Amino acid sequence: MKIEIVYNTLREQCSKQLREQGSVLGISTEYLGGLLNMKRTNVARELGKLVREGVVSKSEGRPVLYYVNDLNNSDKIEGKELQEKSSIFEIIIGKDSSLKHPIALAKAAIVYPPRGLHTLIVGETGVGKSYFAKCMFKYALEINKIKDSFSFAVFNCADYANNPQLLVAHLFGVKKGAYTGASEDREGIIEKARDGILFLDEVHRLPAEGQEMLFTLIDEGKYIPLGSTKEISISTMIICATTENIESSLLKTFKRRIPVTISLPSLRERTVDERVSLIENFFEEESKRIGKKVEVEEDAFIALLNYECPNNIGELKSHIQIACAKAFLRTMFTEHRVKIKLEDFSDEVRAGLLVSKKVSTKDLKLKISSSIELNNEGVEDKYSLSGNLYEFIETRTEKLKKKGLQEEEIKNKISNEVENFINNYLSRMKNHSREDDIKRIVNNDLYDFLNNFMYLAEYKLKRKISKNTFLGLLVHIDTFLGRIREGRIIENPKIDEIRRKYPEEFKMAMKLCEKLEQKYEVTVPMDEIGFITMFFAADIKETEGRVAVIVAMHGNSTASSMAEVTNQLLNTNHATGFDMPLSMKPETALHKIEELIKEKQEGVGAILLVDMGSLKFFDKIIKSSTGIEVNAVDMVTTAIVIEATRKALMNQSLEEIVKSVDFESRYLGSFMGEPVKQKKEVIITACSTGEGTAQKLKEIIYSKFSKDKYEVINLSIKDKEEFKKAIENIRKDTNIVSIISAFDLKIDGIDYIPMDKFFKEFMGEDFEEHINDEKLIRNIKSIYMDYLELEHADYIVNSFMEIISTIKYVFEIHLDSEKLNGLLMHFGCLVQRLINREERDKCRNLDLILARHQDIYIYLKDGLRDLESTLEIEFDSNDLGNIVEILINL
Repeated sequence: MKIEIVYNTLREQCSKQLREQGSVLGISTEYLGGLLNMKRTNVARELGKLVREGVVSKSEGRPVLYYVNDLNNSDKIEGKELQEKSSIFEIIIGKDSSLKHPIALAKAAIVYPPRGLHTLIVGETGVGKSYFAKCMFKYALEINKIKDSFSFAVFNCADYANNPQLLVAHLFGVKKGAYTGASEDREGIIEKARDGILFLDEVHRLPAEGQEMLFTLIDEGKYIPLGSTKEISISTMIICATTENIESSLLKTFKRRIPVTISLPSLRERTVDERVSLIENFFEEESKRIGKKVEVEEDAFIALLNYECPNNIGELKSHIQIACAKAFLRTMFTEHRVKIKLEDFSDEVRAGLLVSKKVSTKDLKLKISSSIELNNEGVEDKYSLSGNLYEFIETRTEKLKKKGLQEEEIKNKISNEVENFINNYLSRMKNHSREDDIKRIVNNDLYDFLNNFMYLAEYKLKRKISKNTFLGLLVHIDTFLGRIREGRIIENPKIDEIRRKYPEEFKMAMKLCEKLEQKYEVTVPMDEIGFITMFFAADIKETEGRVAVIVAMHGNSTASSMAEVTNQLLNTNHATGFDMPLSMKPETALHKIEELIKEKQEGVGAILLVDMGSLKFFDKIIKSSTGIEVNAVDMVTTAIVIEATRKALMNQSLEEIVKSVDFESRYLGSFMGEPVKQKKEVIITACSTGEGTAQKLKEIIYSKFSKDKYEVINLSIKDKEEFKKAIENIRKDTNIVSIISAFDLKIDGIDYIPMDKFFKEFMGEDFEEHINDEKLIRNIKSIYMDYLELEHADYIVNSFMEIISTIKYVFEIHLDSEKLNGLLMHFGCLVQRLINREERDKCRNLDLILARHQDIYIYLKDGLRDLESTLEIEFDSNDLGNIVEILINL
């Protein structure tokens, strides 16, 4: 065991110090790691266990030095003496409350003869399913049900969801000669689980064919490697994990073979004490990693206790790791302790300070001194930051010191590198959860198909297609496929006008429909192509700026105090206060506020929060003179300023913010008058036909709200004037709450809810897209193959990416995901034209590129020679110049 090796080596070195120097000074983790050829973090983990066992002590300060407590005892120590005394299930947080029943089931499943009962662990993303499976394995080791501590194999089904051959090869192994390149027999992952446990993570991602491949293994304990005909017997217990509803995601025949189902609770279902213990535990882990004491400000603790944490324990852990990394950077050269502040956390966590029913810390104290050991070694966790992050920081620091950089320069440089790492990590995490949420609304296959097509559409149309358009088109096509199978065709009376008015968008719709016909074996009528064209033609601009928040009050410090309190609570500087002394003339105040709004506005307007008097009329005057959208709300309180600023930081529109805070400010006393008869509240769902998309939206609304609350009416928007007439007739007898559509019809007095906002507010999800490079490249390969019809898609993308990656490194060129996407799309279309012998674009700045960037040009030219030879094409100087121009962003 590692712990024995570390202990015995430490003992030998301490004895050597005693013999040679007369005293034991102690040994550092770096020195031990060098002797053992182990990573510093792994050595530190084992030393931490030894310290808790009481057989090793450590010094204060840095570097931390370790020494054996009693050198007079025997020279060696047996592994059994170092094993933890308590069972793994005894140290799990929640063992006597929320996890009591799951633990009882887990123990029963492990002890059941002869090799335990196959088990399915279900629960939301991030509740700890992988960790719980690992605990079951450790428990099996403790009771000697399993002998080998390495017989725990993890297989992520998502990696092989759509490729049964790869599934067999990786899980069950390969026989020599099974395919070209299989030059020898290769064992599968399952052999690692022989006489142990096979953990199948994300089992819901296996298609029916993949699930059926496991039947023989589950039923008879046998499997057949790829390319073989001989069955191999194996004894293994299977544990599966899924976030999905097992009734809809797994075959009944598969579920029937898994006798035990363990449901793990979400974080919101766990007690406050459990949440405190989890927070303590995660901070304790980080403290051990960085070798410094960790302290947490009370505001940060309150926020951690109260924020929503949709991805449960995994997300809580990742936020704490990120905060510790930021705080460590801040104090790496100055202090022996790390102080965690509210500012080290994301906006989502900080919002925990503002929840209405927050948990108080009055009787809760954070004690970061727990001895609980959460060891996830051997289990993948998409929420965990790299265990080597701190090691990276320290290594980079040493390298930069040797280059002669000063401490402040080092801190700034490493801070930027770590910030990029963290942002990429968060992007991957958010993309995973949000993508799965979208796919619950429509067919998964259709989502992937259309998402890939959007790359091509954006490149061909030379503009970004909004997420709102994507969502609208996604639902539209989903319902169209249902209609076409039922033989329900809808006429488009303006098809000729659409074709004439939007020729490029019509071509793109034709291309999409051609691919739809191939993929789903349907015939897409010309009328439908017209409807799809309208989605590509829609000019729906994404809101990029935030609404400016200006607080203007009479008096010398009222407004500035409100703004200051708001900014401190939200850890921002977005709210701006303007104090208007009673002696100041209204004309002067108007001029100053107007200049303030001009300075602070970000292109989407400003909300003016005032107390009384003439200030409440300033919005119309400022809007008239500047053209900036300004709305004033009077009789405001500090709570309203906080609410307005919070919503502005969440990128809500000016109309949404005003509606929210205006209601808040008028709530008291607003219902004091005579009671009036309430009109029925109506929601209009609109689409091109009034049937497909509109009907699906109606079903979603009624799945969330009763028909007594809202009446939902579907309308067609084929003719805008007819649509407006229908709206006027409906609003005579009803109160139209809102119109939901992919297109803004701009009806006065009625809220328009775009598709993305609808899903966010009615479905409770945020569908903002975050796509990392790994997924981008996977999608680009699909586009090359399916849409550009390039036979060697993998080879082309991989070869080009290898060249670009080297150019990025050698010439220090920054290439973000958006720029990489554009470059790959350009290159794919260029290769397609070369293969088809079509004309290509000239490079307008070729002379400038050859003069200033000849080194990049030559490297690119040389790098593409193999690809030219394989594809039998030739890139000319204009082709190369255009690629370099994109790379350097000329």
